[in-house]
Amino acid sequence: MDTFGLVMVVHTIFAAAWTGGALLISGTIIPAARNGLIEKNGLSLITRRFWYLTVGSVVLLLLTGGHLAGTLYTAESLQSTERGHLVLSMVALWFVLPLVLYLGSRHLTDIPPELSAETAAAAARPWFIGASAISIALLVIAGLL
Repeated sequence: MDTFGLVMVVHTIFAAAWTGGALLISGTIIPAARNGLIEKNGLSLITRRFWYLTVGSVVLLLLTGGHLAGTLYTAESLQSTERGHLVLSMVALWFVLPLVLYLGSRHLTDIPPELSAETAAAAARPWFIGASAISIALLVIAGLL
């Protein structure tokens, strides 16, 4: 496998893990916590582990995506072609997703003693629904590329 192929594989694996993780937390962890099936320490642990995946993915996607964009596109083609616009849209969403995940995750880590896991999950839910929508948009754009 050449360098380009390796970079593409790493990029795809981390993009899938990150967006899939956001969808998993939104679709299973948050509802389970809201229904009292996950206690505070478990919810905090899951969220912290997911945050490690988020940080790692942001860094690796920056490096691999930068390499792929630099190999496949010129500055002019990014601005003047449909594929270039899709890449730029993906980059914009890539900037927004970690911010939204941070805002949601902060409700689920180090939950104060006076709050329950159910309350924390309810507060985080809108952020993770937004992160899910962004994740789906990223996957759709990736499919179009």
